[in-house]
Amino acid sequence: MRTNVAETKREKAWQDLPLAQDVENPQGFALMRALMSSAHLLEVVADHSLQAKGLSLPRMRLLLRLFAEEQHGSKEGVSPSALSQHQHISKNTVSSLLGSLEEQGLIERALCNEDKRSFKIRLTRTGRELIRAALPAHNTLIAETFAALSAEDQKILFKVLSKLRESLMRQIEKIDLSSYKTSAE
Repeated sequence: MRTNVAETKREKAWQDLPLAQDVENPQGFALMRALMSSAHLLEVVADHSLQAKGLSLPRMRLLLRLFAEEQHGSKEGVSPSALSQHQHISKNTVSSLLGSLEEQGLIERALCNEDKRSFKIRLTRTGRELIRAALPAHNTLIAETFAALSAEDQKILFKVLSKLRESLMRQIEKIDLSSYKTSAE
């Protein structure tokens, strides 16, 4: 991903877009674009490092959710619907990710005790071992990525992102999410 003249021109065009549409204050647009671009690049870096372990970032997130649930006493597993909600991804996407994790032998499906028509997902021993082996290197990569920021900058960034999250949560409380579809659906 090298910056070239064409990319620089496209970025300039994105920056000029709100002004060309008579947007009074384009700062919000610019902030959203910077935040989303940074998040995407962080995902690319993290995803690339996980490929050596046969994982992707979305698969790692699911494994981490299952691992966290286990650590908090949920030994029977988690429903695919709950994973979809917690990960903020569609049920179809979760189903596809679970299929690949099952093929790798990292998870298993078990019939639900209460409802024999549904099942719960849980880690296999191999999945648990992979998480324990991959997590330190993954954490080191993320720490190295944020090392470009001073400790004070990291505290400020965390504080600012927390405020932004609170603001977004207040806005979401006003939205009827019952018919909401994610962009992945």
